[in-house]
Amino acid sequence: MPGRSVPAIPVAPGQPVVGLDFDGVLNITTLADPPPQGFERHIVELDRQNWPDHPYIRPLPDAPGPFLHAVVVSREHGQMVREWLDAGACVVWATTWERAVLRNAPLCDIPELPVLEISKVVVGDLPHRTADWKVAGLQAAFPGHPLVWVDDFGSQVEAESVHGDPPMPMLVVAPDESIGLTREQSDEVLEFVRRWGGSPSV
Repeated sequence: MPGRSVPAIPVAPGQPVVGLDFDGVLNITTLADPPPQGFERHIVELDRQNWPDHPYIRPLPDAPGPFLHAVVVSREHGQMVREWLDAGACVVWATTWERAVLRNAPLCDIPELPVLEISKVVVGDLPHRTADWKVAGLQAAFPGHPLVWVDDFGSQVEAESVHGDPPMPMLVVAPDESIGLTREQSDEVLEFVRRWGGSPSV
């Protein structure tokens, strides 16, 4: 069952919340060399100090490191996220990386965003699927808020929130992990945010 501990993330009453994943959304899966147009490959040092301890991500080896990892990301995604923020969304990281994702954000030109530490929200018996774990965390942390979940696992879940009376609207955007978040998908998020509490369309 989801826990009731709400992270200290500032959010206005009724403000739309966008939960943003990293792998498969910003960090694409590709063997192409060079990467697709607009993307760059980077070797990053994993943040051992903030590496999460939950069953949905591999633990780091018990060794001093450093531990390096390749990511393939696009700085164009930063503009998309800024558009969501400008439209009135509260955008939060909702990724198995938890706080360790913050080292990757500048590579995508992503502005500073709060991190939803799902492992501190969803406690007790955990769902079998990562997708269910993430959605449970978002819904428990932000009851009463319209939700957008941007995750390559999104196709695995129903696009509605189970919290609230009546339940709040929820948009699920599921990028292809080999392509990443597209402009069309970003515009879907933007339209949802404007419709459910953000700035009007211009």
